[in-house]
Amino acid sequence: MRSSTKDILAAVFCLLVALAFQMQTGNLEGISLYFPRMLLIFITVLSLGLLGNALITIRKEQREADDEPVSWLRVGFISAGSIAYVAVIPLAGFYPASAVFLFVMAWLLRDRSHATLKVVLAASLFTIVLCFAVWGGFTMLLDVPTPESIFLQE
Repeated sequence: MRSSTKDILAAVFCLLVALAFQMQTGNLEGISLYFPRMLLIFITVLSLGLLGNALITIRKEQREADDEPVSWLRVGFISAGSIAYVAVIPLAGFYPASAVFLFVMAWLLRDRSHATLKVVLAASLFTIVLCFAVWGGFTMLLDVPTPESIFLQE
């Protein structure tokens, strides 16, 4: 898949996420609305910039004969994994579900030319760093609770 096509898909997905966030901010008012709105504006502006850049790139570039074909099996696994991830969060909790999801997706999207141990280490490091970044950002920095599980409630 060409880089510009990936950029368009990423921009559309981010715009859909921003739309979903916008629908969730309906009951917020006053000062509690500032941060979500700033975040929504930031996501929307960057997504529109990415979309515009991709459209300009498509006009400039010519089709290459050796385009990488779309791996529909991978697309299916990622879609099913995302749905399963959202369904498992209430049961297992946000952080355990996120850790498993991130590791599996990193493993699925790996470069198959690298050694297995190197891929496992890279996927594990990616998962640990991203989970701690999310935890630090939401819990420590913003003081926003993350979803709990039905098994691990405080």
